[in-house]
Formats: sequence, structure tokens, C-alpha cells
Amino acid sequence: MFFEIANLILSVLTFIVLIIYAYCTYLIAKDVYEPFVSFSFKQISISPTSKSPSHISFNMLNKSKVEVEVFGKLWSKVEDKLFEGQGGFYGNGYSWILQPFTEGFGHFELRGFNNKEGIELGKFVKTNKIPSIKFNFQIKYRKVGSKKWKKSSPQKYAYNFDKELLWLDV
Repeated sequence: MFFEIANLILSVLTFIVLIIYAYCTYLIAKDVYEPFVSFSFKQISISPTSKSPSHISFNMLNKSKVEVEVFGKLWSKVEDKLFEGQGGFYGNGYSWILQPFTEGFGHFELRGFNNKEGIELGKFVKTNKIPSIKFNFQIKYRKVGSKKWKKSSPQKYAYNFDKELLWLDV
């Protein structure tokens, strides 16, 4: 009688463990089918003789098993003037389509962003003798064909025009 009860308890516990194992396996398998994209910036020089030290490389990586559509948005507020990407990928104008586990690359000239009056950021900081600025970048992405967007938190960066340095503003 004791062994029958022990056997029954062991069978029930084994069944419970198998259910938990199956559920955890399902969660892991489902996770890679949820879209997830990460991105990073780094300062680059187009050529050794380049006079564009504020040129910035943008890299993004689709870390999921689904094809994703990605839009980007870059902006900076300097002395109450908003400079932002107008159209194009950095202005939320067109998207990148990334296949599963692939990277996308782009680059932009930070000085070239304009405000609504058409003033370039580079000319504005030079005219007003502003040594450094802070800017933000955010992406939104979704599984191709889906209506549900995911947004990254805006990442904050800083750029010093005098020293030609880019860094993450934490």
C-alpha cells in the first residue's frame, strides 16, 4: 500500500515536471519568433583625408527568426531649436527590411541635419560657438506584415564638435 501511494506521488510529480519543461520549451521557442532589433553608433571617417569627422556609422541587428521592418528617428534640441532627420531612414521616412539574424548598416553626417527653418546643425553650432550637443535616436520595428510596432527607448548620445568625439550620454 505504501509503495502504491509513493508510486502515485512520483508519477504525479513526474507529470508536473514534464508539463513545466514543455511550457518552458514553448516559451524559448516562441521568444525567437518575436521581433527584436538592436542598434549601435560609432564615429567613422569616410577616408583618411576626410574633412567630415562628425560622420557617424549606424549598425542594426535583427536578433529574431522573423523578417522585420525598421524605421529610425534622429533628433537634437539645441538652444530650444529642434534639429531632426527629414525623410529618409533617420527621419522616419522609409524603412529597412532585415532578414532573420542579419545586420543593416548606414551612416550620416551629424552636421547636416536641419531644423524647420532650414538651418543646418553644423552651421548653427559654429555660429553660436556651441562646443557639444546631445542628440537622441530611436527605432521602431515590427514583423513584416504585422500591425503591432515595438519601439526602443530613445538612446541619448553626445557629440563634441571641437574635439570631434562621440559618446553615449548616460
